[in-house]
Amino acid sequence: MKSLLNIGNSVSLFFALLLFFSIVVIFSFDKNAVIPYANSVDIPKIELNNFTIYQISNENLLTRLYAQNAKQFDKFEEFSNVTLERLNNNIIDKITTKSAIKKDNAIFFDDGVNDNRDGYDLYSTKGVYRIDKNILEGNGFFSINGNFQDIKGDDIYYDANTGLVSAKNINAKLNIKKYPKK
Repeated sequence: MKSLLNIGNSVSLFFALLLFFSIVVIFSFDKNAVIPYANSVDIPKIELNNFTIYQISNENLLTRLYAQNAKQFDKFEEFSNVTLERLNNNIIDKITTKSAIKKDNAIFFDDGVNDNRDGYDLYSTKGVYRIDKNILEGNGFFSINGNFQDIKGDDIYYDANTGLVSAKNINAKLNIKKYPKK
């Protein structure tokens, strides 16, 4: 009978030690190592590296997007080292940026954005492009260079639907050809 009590005590002792070590292990984990993964928003649903996307119509290539990296999260998308070429009214529009974040109907350019189109080059240090309204709102310095102009200023606003352009602190050089009098 004594041996059964010893076995019972040994089993109880084993489970008591197991419980003690389990509690020690649970409280000894570094909580900071777990926290970054606690929020599912921080984990991308999709991640792409070094890719090209094409949008083609029956007649021609409409859009070509190159990017070094893209991540899709639940509420936004992140892009890095992006070149977007698109055909718009028979004009090729080339947009480049180091990084962009697309959220809802807006694309945020916090590391600058460059737009080459139809003989001119527009650069803005920061900006937001409202996709649904076709509006670019620059924040900070911008420059527009082309064959006949060199324009610099702050906080450019461009509405592609109406053609309205406005900015602050504009400094412009226009190169106008002189034609001989008739």
